[in-house]
Amino acid sequence: QCAVCRWWRACDTRRRTDDHLSFVAGISRMQTQELQHAGINTLAQLGALPIPLPFKPRRGAAASYERVREQARLQLAGRQQKLPLHELLPVTLEHGLARLPAPSPGDIFLDLEGDPFARAGGREYLFGTASIDSDGSCVYRGRWAFTDAEERAAFEDVIDTVLAAWSANPGMHVYHYAHYEPAAFKRLMGRHASREAEVDRMLRADVFVDLYAIVWHSVRASVEGYSIKDLEPFYGFSRGVALVDARRNLRLVERALEVGAADVVSADVRDAVEGYNRDDCVSTLGLREWLERLRADVEVSTASPVPRPRPTDGAVPEKLDDRARRVQALV
Repeated sequence: QCAVCRWWRACDTRRRTDDHLSFVAGISRMQTQELQHAGINTLAQLGALPIPLPFKPRRGAAASYERVREQARLQLAGRQQKLPLHELLPVTLEHGLARLPAPSPGDIFLDLEGDPFARAGGREYLFGTASIDSDGSCVYRGRWAFTDAEERAAFEDVIDTVLAAWSANPGMHVYHYAHYEPAAFKRLMGRHASREAEVDRMLRADVFVDLYAIVWHSVRASVEGYSIKDLEPFYGFSRGVALVDARRNLRLVERALEVGAADVVSADVRDAVEGYNRDDCVSTLGLREWLERLRADVEVSTASPVPRPRPTDGAVPEKLDDRARRVQALV
């Protein structure tokens, strides 16, 4: 509950003073407890731990502890050198950089803003997309949704935009960071009983590309967390809306939605939230470009190509298609 706890600043200050293990990116509570049981209580101690480990963990595989040790080592080095550092992990089939599709002119970079408490089931109140225009410029579009009808219209418009881009460029993909966007689309197609077949086809065809999963399996970075904001220094992205301002205005929008007073949201607040959403979409594009550069570096250093995922059209299996037609007739 740190995100809403009034004591967060005091806890954060204390834990930083203690150099607590919780600042190691990706470490679990169980791993923290096991390391403390072995007398390892700080990030610096973990980062200096020899490999192979000098102890046998009671719970969990030794390899998982070696992974968090390597993460702590890099974070410690970044702290000491006061620089953002990163290392490439070995390329494995169907993971990491091998899951990065070839860039396409129709690619779309997606980010949604949602509030789980605005209504029963939550509200997706801003749908943002960015794409590359024919002249090479980045074009952003935001779609606001404060009511069920607006949410359905925005959802349908995004899906139709993706379908049009996919039809024009069969190699295109929709890039996002972490699992939120595809999960939200699944909820929305059920809530509004709309675009179910289209979303299903996109999911079967792997049109959605989760850059977080690619980063996690391909790059180790000297960061405390692998949010897209943490990674932006590595590809030189500068935000137009300061995060402290964005968070304040996001809270204002969400409070207004939760009490049914969306009409009190001022134009300035909407502009700040839309600017934050635009930053997220454009940052996703910047992250994809950085990963492409890393991929090219790997190919040069290893003198061998990094595979791309195999394309598929997402066609519905005949048996499933027959069932879908019977269900639609009943509807």
